Amino acid sequence: MKVIAARDVLGRITVAELVPVMEAAMRDVSAGAALHPPRLAVEVSGTGRMGVMYGALRNPPLHGAKILSLFPEAPRHGLSSHQGFVLLFESALGRPVAAIEADALTALRTAAVSMLATRALARPDPRVFTICGSGEQAEFHLRGVLQCFAPAEIRLWARRPEAATALAGHFPGAPLRVVQDLGAAVAGADVVTTATSARKAFLCGEMLAAGQHVNLVGASLADAREVDDAGVARMTMFTDALESSARESGEILEARSAGVIGEDYPVTELGAVLAGSAPGRTDPAQITAYKSHGLIVQDLAAGWHIAQTLG
Repeated sequence: MKVIAARDVLGRITVAELVPVMEAAMRDVSAGAALHPPRLAVEVSGTGRMGVMYGALRNPPLHGAKILSLFPEAPRHGLSSHQGFVLLFESALGRPVAAIEADALTALRTAAVSMLATRALARPDPRVFTICGSGEQAEFHLRGVLQCFAPAEIRLWARRPEAATALAGHFPGAPLRVVQDLGAAVAGADVVTTATSARKAFLCGEMLAAGQHVNLVGASLADAREVDDAGVARMTMFTDALESSARESGEILEARSAGVIGEDYPVTELGAVLAGSAPGRTDPAQITAYKSHGLIVQDLAAGWHIAQTLG
């Protein structure tokens, strides 16, 4: 069994190369060819949780689990907020294949699916990108934009402008601009990505403009959200898995509870759009949104690619 550390992955695996890997996984999810039961998350201290995800893929035939410490304050101490391992097994005889440190893998696969969603749902040839956040996910989404698109401008916004400035400093020569006002950062952007640790909504629906695409990445559990009820009501919503969305989308659950959207609020799986069995963007003026929950099948597919690539 291979043991692969994050340092072995960083700099050798890119967001861009994982995009087709994630496309295959998302198609399999919507085709019913992947298993992703509800994740488990339990409080282990006043500042963190333990998370467990498990599931299986048919193509390639793999199963496995992801064991995580979820500590939002860890980045302030130079650590990832998602620390743990992805454990990968082949499903013919059950042989363990690899144990891969989870932080780099998670950051790469999450950004790769956002890039995939942007390609599928945003208007053609997006040029102006806004990234909200300054942590690990913001960094990898920034890498993804630079690798997968030809941005004329990337705007960085964070609650702490100095953190956004520090992140921008890691990308000399890139078309980056730190914008301190959130409304100004969002105005005129083709794509807005929220990659924060926020528990309460900070992106307001009134800030959004016709034709924008939004990637909602940072909040993946039912008790956290990044966009307000008015924003949810304006969005045509897509997600990685309807089962996860029904349980864990804080934005949708709270907007429905408030009566802002109804029980019939439509949510479409990204894999169905990619397979051509469901429509994606149908109007240039639509505000499309991809709600990321993060699935174990994404981890398994990315882990298999990493294990094969790194030998």
